[in-house]
Amino acid sequence: MDQPTLCHLAARGFARAATRIGAPATQYRPTAPASPCATPHARVMAAFNNDRAFGFVGPALWDVPFVFALLDTADVRAGDIVVCGTETYFIARAEPFRPPLCVLCNAVVDISTTLPVAADVAAPGGYATSGDVSAQTTIATGWPAMIRPGSGAGVPGPMQPGSIHTGGYEMFLPAIPTVTVQPAMWADDGAGSRYTIGAARASPWGVRCQLGRQQI
Repeated sequence: MDQPTLCHLAARGFARAATRIGAPATQYRPTAPASPCATPHARVMAAFNNDRAFGFVGPALWDVPFVFALLDTADVRAGDIVVCGTETYFIARAEPFRPPLCVLCNAVVDISTTLPVAADVAAPGGYATSGDVSAQTTIATGWPAMIRPGSGAGVPGPMQPGSIHTGGYEMFLPAIPTVTVQPAMWADDGAGSRYTIGAARASPWGVRCQLGRQQI
């Protein structure tokens, strides 16, 4: 039996199991940096579990967002977004004849950056600071992400005596078409929190960032 045949049989088995124990879900396949969940790619039945054997003996653990998806894998790619009920996941890894690895999201973020002003093209240095919102440009909107406490990244700037350092955070999000997430960009979660991206690493699983939360 060759791999394409095995993948077809596995996808059919996953689909049958999801039909029996899963819930209706919507699959999205982003093609642009804005509004990745605007146009459905497919309607599927899906179930999620933190155990790859799908024993369903417990829920996803707190701040451990990695789960496995039980759904028809015939048309699934890393970077796809799946919305099931009130939960949103993105597929971090999809390999032949195995359940996809997903990240359970808890935020929807916009990514912004600054562009050099025309007068400073010949002499670089015209980039805005994190607080200069008027000089920032939003380059991606509406992206599901997982933000959790982590090692984080310090935000440069003067510290006042007695001031409290912000906690560190890390963010997981799918790869954004045409956008390369880089340090010194910003993430806004739409709930009043804004983060400076101190480090970003793209990989086959998506993008992992270290964040520093802005206090002002």
